[in-house]
Amino acid sequence: MNEGNTNENEMIVLIHGFGTVRIVMWLLARRLRASGFRVVQWNYLSLFSPIESHAKRLHDFLAAQNLRERRFHIVAHSMGSIITRAALNRSQLPSLGRIVLLAPPNAGSPVARLASMIVGSLVTPARELSDRSSSYVNQLKTSSEIDIGIIAARYDLLVPAKNTHLPSERKHAILFASHNSLLFSRTACNMTVQFLRTGEFHRPADHESIKTWS
Repeated sequence: MNEGNTNENEMIVLIHGFGTVRIVMWLLARRLRASGFRVVQWNYLSLFSPIESHAKRLHDFLAAQNLRERRFHIVAHSMGSIITRAALNRSQLPSLGRIVLLAPPNAGSPVARLASMIVGSLVTPARELSDRSSSYVNQLKTSSEIDIGIIAARYDLLVPAKNTHLPSERKHAILFASHNSLLFSRTACNMTVQFLRTGEFHRPADHESIKTWS
């Protein structure tokens, strides 16, 4: 995808996770706008529809941005990260810049596996996000040509940090945060901006806020 430093006023598509709505991303959206980006939040009803149905809608939305934007980026949280990966498998988007995934269940979630045993087929995403090797998320591929930075949470009770990795990731960091508190972390926001602009995660001023990075 496109290389080089990010210019001011480029667009970010912000995507929330499972069981939430876009309002939970308001502080992150505000901080990203203050950093010079335009921010558009993409919303979906996450509880029952399969990931592929959301991915089709997201792909159509991103394809429209691809036609009108010189360059745009994606920042996604939790299940939104998996929808993003599935959407990008549908076609190439030449205007896509970089992607930051926050607490993504790239190798699935043990909580989703347990939930799927309880709710069965009623909540399709729980089954798809299971950490079973045969689950949807563990069969999903991602192009190595996409610039992806991942920020995991050390105290994430839903997605263990080891389950956030992708073979094709460019950078990976673990913050002292929980699954949802990443959305309110100034450090996570600053690192997101750094990656979108440079493709790198830099050591934050508050060294205590980060566990490891690569």
